[in-house]
Amino acid sequence: MANTTNLFSFKLLLFPIWIFSITVSAQTTVGNIQHTSGLRSYRIHLPSGYQSTQTYPLVFNFHGYTSNAWQQEFYSGMSQIADDEQFIVVYPEGIGNSWNVGFSFQSYTSGVDDVGFTNALIDTLIMLYSIDTTRIYSCGMSNGGYLSYRLACELSHRITAIASVTGLMTDSMAYFCSPMRDVPIMQVHGTADPVVNYNGIPSSLSVEETLLFWVNNNDCQSSYSLNPVPDNNVLDLCTADFITYHGCNDCAPLIFYRINGGGHTWPGATIDNPTVGLTNRDFNASAEIWNFFIQHQMGCYVSIEQNQLPVVQIYPNPTTSFLQIHNLPNDVQYISIFDIHGHMITALLNNEILDVSMLHNGIYLLSIHHAKGIEYTRFIKISD
Repeated sequence: MANTTNLFSFKLLLFPIWIFSITVSAQTTVGNIQHTSGLRSYRIHLPSGYQSTQTYPLVFNFHGYTSNAWQQEFYSGMSQIADDEQFIVVYPEGIGNSWNVGFSFQSYTSGVDDVGFTNALIDTLIMLYSIDTTRIYSCGMSNGGYLSYRLACELSHRITAIASVTGLMTDSMAYFCSPMRDVPIMQVHGTADPVVNYNGIPSSLSVEETLLFWVNNNDCQSSYSLNPVPDNNVLDLCTADFITYHGCNDCAPLIFYRINGGGHTWPGATIDNPTVGLTNRDFNASAEIWNFFIQHQMGCYVSIEQNQLPVVQIYPNPTTSFLQIHNLPNDVQYISIFDIHGHMITALLNNEILDVSMLHNGIYLLSIHHAKGIEYTRFIKISD
């Protein structure tokens, strides 16, 4: 999509109240966090009827190269799906309308840590909203699809599943990719894509090579089942096949929507751009992405015994100086504290007592990393 001026250049302060239940109408607002790559912004859509007393899945939806967050929300139509299905969707904004995925022609983003930005944004959103941390997903269009694959490689301990529409894996990404676990993968691609060619582009794998990478990673067989998607819209001049690979890890299936004659487009989108090919309307990509995501949660990789571990508790909360941590796992690797702007603060732990006296008054997120995963809890720092 062509780049246009973002019509929403305002900034909103997102400040939750946890003492009382909050119910809101469906809305999209703009937020910002400070990161090493600078002040970064995002659009976040809370589903209609959002209540702070219940948890919601979180979906990242990354825009394509030269596009932006507002355009991706409008183009994909995922906010409407989020209202119907009750999940939170966030549309991050890339620097220079792009994401750093390893392409040499994007030299101006070569030093941008978009993986770190996403990781910090996850922490910030967990602090601000009621999010189910076992159901955090990523999808994207083109360059945003490439980034989703990179997150599957580098943030597999946080991102439960990914879906890529017209995006693949760069050569360097595939070379260095070493996910901590098998990751559920959904690929959507047109055979007549003029931008990200089905057979590959310079510095990028082809569709088949990308799928083969995840066949090997997820212990799948090379064989697959192919089912034609009902051709409900003959006017779109293209068809689709739904392909499921056999023998994959039960927790990490690999599926592929092949758009026969389809272009560099998001299936089901209501707008057309003839310069990038045909848009398939036999299915809605946003709806099918959600149908795929909702089948998977991080708990699939955790045994029943691990799930039954006691939840970490902290007190007093609010606190003036020290936090006592109860049910702290024996295999703690490190503890991090994040403020409301996404800044990470090093935490020093001494005999299950955390000294937070140096912090300014406010709301913070405490993340405890151990061998079995990450546990989160919020706390409030107040004056004596």
